[in-house]
Amino acid sequence: MKNPGNRRDFMKLITASALAPALRDSAGSPQPGDTASNSFNARVEKWDVQEIALRSSKSYSNPFQEVRLECRFKSGSHEVGAEGFYDGDNQWKVRLMPTVEDEWTFKTSSNDSDLNGKTGSFLCTSPRPGNHGPVQVQNQYHFGYADGTPLFVLGTTLYNWIHREEALQQRTLQTLKESPFNKARFCIFPKWYPYNRVEPPLYPYVKIGENRFDFERFNPAYFRHIEQRLKDLAALGIQADLILFHPYDKWGFSKMSPAQDDAYLHYLVARLAPFRNVWWTMANEFDFIKPAKNWNHIFQEVDKSDPYGHLRGIHNGRSWYDHSKPWVTHCDIQLQGGDTYVTALGARMKYGKPVLVDEYGYEGNNMMPWGSLTGRVETSRHWGVTMAGGYASHGETYVHPGDILWWAVGGELVGESPARLRFLKQILSETPYQELQPLPDAVKRGTALGKKGELYLCHFTELGDREKFELRIEGAGAFSVDLLDLWLMKTYPLGHVSPGAHVFNLPFVPSLLRLRRSAVTGSKTQPLPSIQDLLQRWESQSG
Repeated sequence: MKNPGNRRDFMKLITASALAPALRDSAGSPQPGDTASNSFNARVEKWDVQEIALRSSKSYSNPFQEVRLECRFKSGSHEVGAEGFYDGDNQWKVRLMPTVEDEWTFKTSSNDSDLNGKTGSFLCTSPRPGNHGPVQVQNQYHFGYADGTPLFVLGTTLYNWIHREEALQQRTLQTLKESPFNKARFCIFPKWYPYNRVEPPLYPYVKIGENRFDFERFNPAYFRHIEQRLKDLAALGIQADLILFHPYDKWGFSKMSPAQDDAYLHYLVARLAPFRNVWWTMANEFDFIKPAKNWNHIFQEVDKSDPYGHLRGIHNGRSWYDHSKPWVTHCDIQLQGGDTYVTALGARMKYGKPVLVDEYGYEGNNMMPWGSLTGRVETSRHWGVTMAGGYASHGETYVHPGDILWWAVGGELVGESPARLRFLKQILSETPYQELQPLPDAVKRGTALGKKGELYLCHFTELGDREKFELRIEGAGAFSVDLLDLWLMKTYPLGHVSPGAHVFNLPFVPSLLRLRRSAVTGSKTQPLPSIQDLLQRWESQSG
């Protein structure tokens, strides 16, 4: 623990604190009517959620709008302001994600006297193994956790999974547990679209008629359900990429007024920002939402309301948002049918930010061009983004009985690409991916990513007549060469080569040549072979 202060005071704090201590007023005396509901945790680990629960004896026509609750949290010189929210049944809550290991104090402020002036203290302890904190931009083009651990993002798409029956959601969580994916993108509002035409078990607002809702009154149970799914994903080490708006809606959630949008954003951020695995995506296909929203304002409201600065992006349909704006942390791109390598590389150079191609088409058979890719095409498009120094999200649209498609509602994965993407993730996670740069001039008839003089990854998808692949290796000494079969997921060590220009044929594609600086050297009498020599030797041995 940092700055523990006087040891006697510290031990007094630990021994006197109960699991759910009663709140006190600003003078330190217990409040009348304090119960177990008026409580908080005496200890919370770094980057976990501290929740202060308060009750009021007063009645309101609309507690969501009439009551203001804020809280100031302090630890030494560190201070965080948090907005509270109404959670139903005359209970209000305010949450913190503590980022400093030490003692914290807090004091509430409210226009309700039962909620005002509540104070307390608690201890923030060291994070447990597996808790690395929230994800943030790292080294300009990449992602990493708050504790500095790099994250190679491998996403998947589950637009409507939290809006289906619980048994299906549990099947989805089990599949995610066994999958290679560490980010899942899904919608806060339910979706109405082919293969998604099922009424959700819960709605975000109080229902007042057939497809009619009171947009001034939230349904707290709906948001508590989302919170449970966030906890479930965090336990699996998965980032929750939350899509705040989308156009595929029959209930009116995409057509709320600007004031209602703002109220929704503040309520959502107050509830969910303290969860460390949250990302904010302002919209799915923002340019398809009519009437158009003020996306600059929506970004700014989320940015302003979130004291932790979670990642913020926006997903396009046909037209890109201007990712250069200061409130955008990373490029979130849909690309259907184009060259994923060229597009991702261009976005990286133009915006100078991490690039996520979150939709490049889906492996499946749903009769739509974007949802009928083969596993080979899905994997190849993902590799294209990766070789540009970016990240991408998978999706699967095989149709099962009951219109159960992974992309829509989860369930089980049956496609060929997830295993190959696991192999991709393994390869890149074993390299210093954040130190690698796209090297378009280093290779012909392929793509290259590397650190000149140290490491080269060369990706090949075009076989043709097997003639004249070229690679130029810079540096001194020797490089070990591995040939990787990206479809069969096999690695073949070939030997060592010297730097310089190499011209060679390939035995198969898709393939990856991995060259790493080695201590092995040749001699004048026995120079090191060329890449072509190594490949010919491999073919003769394997034959």
